[in-house]
Amino acid sequence: MTGVYSRDDWQKHYEEDDLRWDLGETAPPFVRWWAGWSGGAGRAVVPGCGQGHEVIFLAARGWEVTAVDFAPGAIQRLSARLKAEGREARLLNQDFFTLDASHDAFYDLLLEQTFFCAIHPGQRPRYVDTARRILKPGGRIVGLFYETGEAGGPPFDTRRADILEHFSGCFNVQVLEKTPHSAERRRGKEWFAVLEKSEIPSSVGGGDTGRPVVPW
Repeated sequence: MTGVYSRDDWQKHYEEDDLRWDLGETAPPFVRWWAGWSGGAGRAVVPGCGQGHEVIFLAARGWEVTAVDFAPGAIQRLSARLKAEGREARLLNQDFFTLDASHDAFYDLLLEQTFFCAIHPGQRPRYVDTARRILKPGGRIVGLFYETGEAGGPPFDTRRADILEHFSGCFNVQVLEKTPHSAERRRGKEWFAVLEKSEIPSSVGGGDTGRPVVPW
């Protein structure tokens, strides 16, 4: 599949300290979302975790976090950061799509941040299948999807229509909106989404109410 980044491609970015996608902090829309959250912590997974700003953010709030990344450099950096900050998380240096059956229906939350846009569009059905498999009934994806408006990648352009095409059949789309709270360099380019795993597949677009919901 042309355009698919290999493990070595991603690892090279860490070896050369070329992490242009990294904000250096938890993405502001996530911080704002959790400010209104009143539920308890559970199990979360962060695919393509990178240096793990969101992993540490969730761990600090009592979540049991599994962080997954293809590149050894990402896991090494996150491991050092967790140790320095006195936080714990399970770190897996592997392909997200190869998570074994021990992960099935295991997670309450999947946090999506720059992973869906990093994989080739041809791999997006595998992303949806894996997310649905590993989330518990009623589990949610809380994510930022990056609309680059450009051809090629990574990052690969992700439009609202792309999100609905891939997720509406097996997730209830509870929130899907361009967030005004993005970091400056991503302003106007991020779709904030809350997608709840549905037990009965819905028609495409049928779950998109356009209404925000209170975090669970």
